[in-house]
Amino acid sequence: MIRYICTIALGLILTGCGKTEGAPGGGSHPLQQEALATAYTVRLPGSNPEEQAVLLTQTVYPATREDNAVGAIILVPQDEKIAFTAMNRITHMPVNAPLLYLSEDNTISEQTLREMKRLRPDGVLQDKRTDVYAVNVPKDQVQKVREVLGYKVRTFYEEDPVKLASVLDMWQAAMKADHPDEVIISAVDHPDGIKHGIGPMGWNAHMGKGFAWVYQDSIPQATRDILKRRYGDHGSFMYLTGGPDVISNKVAQELGQYGLVRRISGPNIFATNTVNAGYKDFGRNWGWWWDWEPRSFGWGIAQAGHNYIIGNPDDMLSMIPAAVLGHMGKHGPILLVKPDSVPKATADYLKMVKPFKTGPQETILNFAWIIGDTASVSVATQQQVDRLLSPFNIPKDTTTYLSEAPILQEKKD
Repeated sequence: MIRYICTIALGLILTGCGKTEGAPGGGSHPLQQEALATAYTVRLPGSNPEEQAVLLTQTVYPATREDNAVGAIILVPQDEKIAFTAMNRITHMPVNAPLLYLSEDNTISEQTLREMKRLRPDGVLQDKRTDVYAVNVPKDQVQKVREVLGYKVRTFYEEDPVKLASVLDMWQAAMKADHPDEVIISAVDHPDGIKHGIGPMGWNAHMGKGFAWVYQDSIPQATRDILKRRYGDHGSFMYLTGGPDVISNKVAQELGQYGLVRRISGPNIFATNTVNAGYKDFGRNWGWWWDWEPRSFGWGIAQAGHNYIIGNPDDMLSMIPAAVLGHMGKHGPILLVKPDSVPKATADYLKMVKPFKTGPQETILNFAWIIGDTASVSVATQQQVDRLLSPFNIPKDTTTYLSEAPILQEKKD
């Protein structure tokens, strides 16, 4: 009996500790305050863009056989506009390519090289079995890929992201024998242009539509060329990312000569991306009354049972490759949060799609990937997102509820 009581007492003492020790050599197993997962979220905790990109490929592509391997790999420098352009146009089928980064000194690090080797691309059949698409990668690093890994590389060299979008548009059209008439348009010279466009970029990674840049108050010639390639009786279907403060009404009116113009926008970057998550444009693309091709653009998610990719807008280099989760992972749109809170626009959207509670076997659930370590998105924010995704009721005043609810504290160094 004494031994039994001592065993219980020891168990209670260990339960109160911050860590539990595993078997010899197993290391420490963190409890919930340090965990990467909650009931409805899983964190992919990259501490820098290069590491984050590797974590994403390891999550989405086991690469154990052909049906879970990559078609190719996108390799780019750590340049937001170049990476954003490449992810918009290269990722989708028939390429099926995640994005990996060069290191900050523009070389291929050992960890990225190992990951490229593990992925073993199938090669893109429509493009002469190309294994790697290298965008503005130094020639000596391209040669390293060819010699060390034996991969076939197609290179694109264009420092201007506006012109790069046009180059990739022509390349994609050659592979698909067509230009997609739906074209996402973002502002290259606005400081928040990419942040407003990150959600629509996720749609492109998922569906492979067109992409072009504009300036806030003018349309570059390269973009006019992109739109003219689609110009016919029906014109293009253009989706501007951001309001008139991001892409002016003057630009929107000028774009009207190339087809139908719509805006995907909210009053701030958080709202724009929730609008994108719920946006759907469906109708006729081209054809005749007895045989016409439809257009279908946008996630159109306004109910429970979906997946989301959630991260910090101040870490776009980590968020850009995360779009692969909407391409080959659990398909779903990108939403943005602040490091230490869920903005009202994002919280309101998640409340709208909140599951209603039914029987345990019938409940439809939501899920989110959290991108970045706890410096990018705090544990408290992850837990707030978890509550918003859960099927359990919460009061209308979510902010008050979340601020008053007890949460597990982050470990402090």
